[in-house]
Amino acid sequence: MNNDLPFIVVEDRQNKSLLLCRESAARAQEPLIVLSATDAGPGYERLCRTYVHLSSNPPEFEKICFRRYFLLSEYLRAHPEHREFVLIDSDVLLFRGVGAHIRRVAGKADFSGSYRRPDDGWDPCQISPHVSYWTAAGLQQFIAFLLNTYATPSGRRKLRAIAARFAARGLRGGVSDMTLLHLWAHASGNAAPINRVLGGRVIDHNINGGHNLLANEFQGRGGAKRLVFVDGQPCLVTPAGDLVNVLALHFQGGAKIAMPHVLHGRVRTVALLTAALRLARRAKNWAFGVRRLAQRPAGGARFAGAAEPK
Repeated sequence: MNNDLPFIVVEDRQNKSLLLCRESAARAQEPLIVLSATDAGPGYERLCRTYVHLSSNPPEFEKICFRRYFLLSEYLRAHPEHREFVLIDSDVLLFRGVGAHIRRVAGKADFSGSYRRPDDGWDPCQISPHVSYWTAAGLQQFIAFLLNTYATPSGRRKLRAIAARFAARGLRGGVSDMTLLHLWAHASGNAAPINRVLGGRVIDHNINGGHNLLANEFQGRGGAKRLVFVDGQPCLVTPAGDLVNVLALHFQGGAKIAMPHVLHGRVRTVALLTAALRLARRAKNWAFGVRRLAQRPAGGARFAGAAEPK
């Protein structure tokens, strides 16, 4: 019996990130399934009828993020042999031993995702699925929770309250699939983070900067986490100088351009590229915050849809 934990990417476009993700999975000897289907079934149609947009991102982007869970559900319906799996984004690189590590981290949970633990009084209420463990039963539970949240007045009120906190701070973002994952994971007892250090190994939350589960958990270099390769395996460096084997790296946003350099061990190039990206990101975030605060009415800022009395 094959006990390999399948990794699944939901991606209907062929791009460089996906090719690099495939190459990393092959090198790590982990099975990777790419779902390119676009028919998400009646459940997704139901979501679209009740969806309220509460994000600074375009509605089409947020709906695509939600759609992947319904596409996964349709796939699992046709492949009941996959009772558990790891969902990953195409901008993730995998390294040797990642499947076995995720099994140990997840334990008996139905879900385990990635987030940064709040440390400054600000909680964005987000869990990222970029590397996330799921059981088939957990996926169905999450979809039911998602549909119910958007379909009920109490659920929509809760989402509007979260969106209002982003707007009040002049921050990009708002309500996304990561918000619903956060709410469901905490309500269902599946909030243990997949990106916690266990046995000297870790899953990366976001390569941009030293934060992981904890603030400044690892040293930075340039605009990214400092990487050191030992016997062909990438390691992160703690503030005390200890090495932690990183088994999956997440190249969020513009950091995707660093993926081929990490895959081939060119860490100095990664530092230079991400340093430039960090400066551009800071300027973009500053400009967004200024615009949002300037546009805020006297009664407070809200995203589109946030003021509906439902």
